[in-house]
Amino acid sequence: MNRPLPLALLGLVLVAALGTFGWLDQIGLPLPRLLLPAAAFLAYGAAGLTARRTAPPIALIWTVAIAARVVLLPLTPELSDDIYRYLWDGNLLTQGVNPYAHPPGDSALVALHTPWHGEINHPDVPTIYPPLAQLLFGAVARAGGPAILAAKLLWLCFDLGCGFLLQRIATRTGRSPAPVLVWYLWSPLLIVETAWSAHFDAAGLFLMAALILAAGAVGAGGARRWLPGALLATATLVKFAPAAALPVLIRRQGPAALIAFAAVCIAFYLLFAAVGPVGGFGPLDPVGPGALTEGLRTYARHWSANEGAFAVIAALAGDPVRARAVAAALMLAVVGYATWRRFSIERALLWILGAGLLLSPTVHPWYALWVLPMAALRESRPFLLLGGLVFLGYWGLASYESTGVWPQPLWNRTAIWLPVWLMLLWGFLRSLRPRSLRPRPANARAHPERQVAGREESDEGQ
Repeated sequence: MNRPLPLALLGLVLVAALGTFGWLDQIGLPLPRLLLPAAAFLAYGAAGLTARRTAPPIALIWTVAIAARVVLLPLTPELSDDIYRYLWDGNLLTQGVNPYAHPPGDSALVALHTPWHGEINHPDVPTIYPPLAQLLFGAVARAGGPAILAAKLLWLCFDLGCGFLLQRIATRTGRSPAPVLVWYLWSPLLIVETAWSAHFDAAGLFLMAALILAAGAVGAGGARRWLPGALLATATLVKFAPAAALPVLIRRQGPAALIAFAAVCIAFYLLFAAVGPVGGFGPLDPVGPGALTEGLRTYARHWSANEGAFAVIAALAGDPVRARAVAAALMLAVVGYATWRRFSIERALLWILGAGLLLSPTVHPWYALWVLPMAALRESRPFLLLGGLVFLGYWGLASYESTGVWPQPLWNRTAIWLPVWLMLLWGFLRSLRPRSLRPRPANARAHPERQVAGREESDEGQ
């Protein structure tokens, strides 16, 4: 049944709500302005459910997705200042300065200051971003022209490229591509964080989608076994979280995955240890292993924002260091279970990265993007819902801009996390029912691979 009109109308609501959210900055934060992404998210949810029941034209889904991004593309980032750190790191590379060796506030770098230098966050901390991210920042700096626009255009290439790969994965595994594309491409969080706030996370999403596609081909004997390990390494070198799925990949693909992962990671880090020129930018300041991770260690020890279960763990542990150790142990348990059960890499990434969000002391809104490709493929409602609720993480932005203090009231964090935990609990309770009594997923009919996906989805609560 092909009825494109309802989906087209929902797409118009999505574009209008997000456009108003971005362009009418005179509307105050947090209210009533945060009602606009809420309206966009409701339209998004309705669109995803509509795409499941009908067979909408794929071209319509892509048209709305591109329109929503184009509307926000000209805007200067307002919800986050991370783009200035990206530009700073890239600018250092073009000057032959190692971003791991100096924090932005280093007096030795005064001659390199730019008009936006005062916008860089945490100027006393060296960069936390891995080597591949640094090369992407350097590519933006080399591109010339308006730097923020150049960054957005590059991130959008990865963003839309990820959508293309998800469409291929869905088609190859016998799933309807329409709902997968709506759940991914129409995500208000993805659109806002990429096209407006210029976060580069879409690069990692693209590489994870490529990993899922390659792992499926390896399973069918159609690709080299080292390729998934190399792709997992590149995703890790954008942001570190995907590395937690390495044991699952080794269990499924063998030692070739480990060798490829280690080789790619070592090669990129050697570049920034000043072993020769870096991606055409020239030799950098030599740094030791400690300097390469100094910013990351500072982040891991001291950052916190929008924490959910971690707040409960910290209250029970009575010590932030002990709480981080407990959260890490729980994460290892999730990784161990996924490895023991031989989860597919798609399923493993969803639950390992999802557990990371649930247990992390720091969950900025754009962090929720890292589960989005897998949540779209598997229609994981708890994590799709998180992508809407996490906009509440911007509740304290106006106060922060006026006072320098970002309030995080208990009700706000409860509103973000409690519905997600309740949906996970409901899924777990449903999974306890005998398999013969469980509803058969709508997307698991006829095709053998589709039936496998359906069986996994019926066990997601576990």
